[in-house]
Amino acid sequence: MNNKSRVARARRVLIQRQSAQNIISPFAKFLKHQTTGGALLLAFSAVAIAAANTPSLQWLHSFWDKDLTLTFSFNASFLPLHTVREWINSGLMTIFFFFLGLEIKREMVIEWVSSRNVWLPIFAAVGGLVAPVAIYFTATFGAEAETASGWGIATTTGLAFTVCLLTLLRSRISQGVKAFITSVAIIDTLVTVVAISILYPSHAIYFGFLIAAAVIVCALTLLGRLRVNYAFPYLALGILLWFVVLRSGVHATIAGIILALTIPSRIKINQIRFYARSKFMLEKFKEAYNTSTPLLKNELEQKQIGNIQREINRATPFILRAENAAYPWVHFCIMPLFALANVGILINPASVGMLASATAIGIFLGLVVGKPVGITLMSLIAVRLKLASLPEKARWAEIAGGSMLAGMGFSMSIFAGTVVFRGIDVVDLHNLGKLVTLISTLFAALCGYVLIAATCKKHTSHTS
Repeated sequence: MNNKSRVARARRVLIQRQSAQNIISPFAKFLKHQTTGGALLLAFSAVAIAAANTPSLQWLHSFWDKDLTLTFSFNASFLPLHTVREWINSGLMTIFFFFLGLEIKREMVIEWVSSRNVWLPIFAAVGGLVAPVAIYFTATFGAEAETASGWGIATTTGLAFTVCLLTLLRSRISQGVKAFITSVAIIDTLVTVVAISILYPSHAIYFGFLIAAAVIVCALTLLGRLRVNYAFPYLALGILLWFVVLRSGVHATIAGIILALTIPSRIKINQIRFYARSKFMLEKFKEAYNTSTPLLKNELEQKQIGNIQREINRATPFILRAENAAYPWVHFCIMPLFALANVGILINPASVGMLASATAIGIFLGLVVGKPVGITLMSLIAVRLKLASLPEKARWAEIAGGSMLAGMGFSMSIFAGTVVFRGIDVVDLHNLGKLVTLISTLFAALCGYVLIAATCKKHTSHTS
């Protein structure tokens, strides 16, 4: 082959690679963008609502109630999950709360080096919990007994949509405020889920399984103390923890939160040794590199890449690797499936007529009034008493606007409704809770967006 032929062939290969990159790149950027998860959640939620109210799509709405019981010859109730929806809500959602637990632990351990910065979102989260609960019980005072459990719907925040709007408003909200509101939302959601998981068990409590869960938690804690940096022991014990918590009667998603808190966030690393070994491996890779031999055929290149990857894994805290591994599954699989299975809101004259009930008013006011008032007021008290400090470059208008966005309960409020309003007797209340949550989310999003856009000037320098 002469030089001209080689040049032509190289040019064709380069063009093909550029064409492939032009096709792949937009999808890669799309998947990495923060708002993608919220957009997918919104799309799948719209499909679920359409399926609940369209006769031709009733098959999709009823699919999630199909029986999916796993039976064994020695024990017919080995796993107390009987429908597709229950597997999603008690199985896949455990992974979601594991991810949330990892996020809040990373924020508190790695990024917040100042104790005053740590305390502000904790104080704010307390306000974001207490105020909605107080408003809900005030609004429902004297109502039917079964409505009392609806307080959990008014205390959570739909993280995906909140982050979406915070990202859209990134030129008017500092990164510190965005991290603050995100942290408050995660803390509120985790505390609410833990509370309702314990207060509203799926069946009778079996203390033998709770004791077994405590033993597994001790083993996981020991692994974390020893800074074991490998996935398998955590995965094995995590699955076992999920099983015993599920059998105990406590909602299984709490297992994901507990597991996340035991994941080690620090790692011992000799930086000089890591640098020297990495440099040595890169030199070996450079020696093995051959332009005429594809990577798949060059075993020496593959070996050095594997060595470099293992060295990086040993130097990376397991909490970061676990969070990166869970991120695409949570945002692009678990949450869309949850939306399809649970956001099927039935909109008819009966459900619309219930919007004037005490339950509906309590949920609405708890989310759109209790959340922003509680978060802003507790933040103000904490700062005035010098118990905490505002994030860098933060303004109170941003705090107030971001707190309003925290009233977007949506997915997490709907999840809370699946736990507290369980059973045939409260099916109307469950549907009402979802409908009010949808209305509250839209109202909070509109008010928060307008408030921030109207009162917060654009930052002169901002990094997204």
